Amino acid sequence: MNDMITYWNRGAQQLYGWTAQEAIGKHSQQLFQTIYPVPVEDVRAELLRTGRWEGELRKRKADGTEVVVASRWSLRRDEQDRPLALLETNNDITGRKRREQEIQDLNRELEKRSTELEATNKELEAFAYSVSHDLRAPLRHVSGYSELLQKKSASVLDDKGNRYIAMIVDSAKHMGNLIDDLLSFSRIGRAEARKAPVSLTQLAKEALNEVRPETEGRNVVWKIGDLPDLYGDRSMMRLVLVNLLSNAVKFTRTRAQAVIEIGCAGATGEECVVFVRDNGVGFDMKYVNKLFGVFQRLHQASEFEGTGIGLATVQRVIHRHGGRVWAEGAVDKGATFYFSTPALKG
Repeated sequence: MNDMITYWNRGAQQLYGWTAQEAIGKHSQQLFQTIYPVPVEDVRAELLRTGRWEGELRKRKADGTEVVVASRWSLRRDEQDRPLALLETNNDITGRKRREQEIQDLNRELEKRSTELEATNKELEAFAYSVSHDLRAPLRHVSGYSELLQKKSASVLDDKGNRYIAMIVDSAKHMGNLIDDLLSFSRIGRAEARKAPVSLTQLAKEALNEVRPETEGRNVVWKIGDLPDLYGDRSMMRLVLVNLLSNAVKFTRTRAQAVIEIGCAGATGEECVVFVRDNGVGFDMKYVNKLFGVFQRLHQASEFEGTGIGLATVQRVIHRHGGRVWAEGAVDKGATFYFSTPALKG
């Protein structure tokens, strides 16, 4: 009970580096320079009260290096039940503790970076919103006066002059569309998602009705499969379907008969995968990573109109729902866009 070492086995020699001859008779605290997680008096009090103690200790080895051990102490008593000695068993957990510390350090670094990234994203959102708002007033002047000039001066300008004004008017309208889409994209990042059970079948019908005017005069075959219910923000998910269907309508314009399909590619207890497939112009898979970037376009504006924000909006909404979005396609062989969302659990 005076902390003098009276027993030393081969495992102790391998762990700490001292032989039995070197360790026996030494004071354990002086030999190991033990660092306790709590005051040593508390350890002894628990040992005397319960007969056992367990905890992690830091000790010095014969070569001076530190080792962390999972230590178990048992109290031995004599025939009169008086405390006689302590039996201490140690297991080396230095490697495990080092790995745990590395994980903690990584988690702290990730948390720091996540906080910095979140702050940066908020700054970018505020910047986009502010710029878009500030651009509206001068753009209205450019657009309004250009249209007035077009109406009042068309008769006195030659064909080249009228073409110049028409280009100014069209560019102002295009910029207006860009601003509207950018504001919409920005709002999604700032808006609070109100998640609830959502009927994807009903959303598909609503989205189809919204894009149907874009197909007027065209031959479009719609295929609506069995769609699951999901858990998400109804207005945001409706925007996803509208953007994907509008995208399919646009890029099947060159087809004599467009075929656009909405269906479920699979569902588990955790998520459901929905797809929108078309037989349009498709895209080269080597550019697939550009599809969901803001203002990214794989086709000339003269071929297909648009601002390049629709698919970026889809991705942002799906990511906010904890899902993912991806696409498959081939040039002149159509495209399929997939997204996954949390399934509605019964």
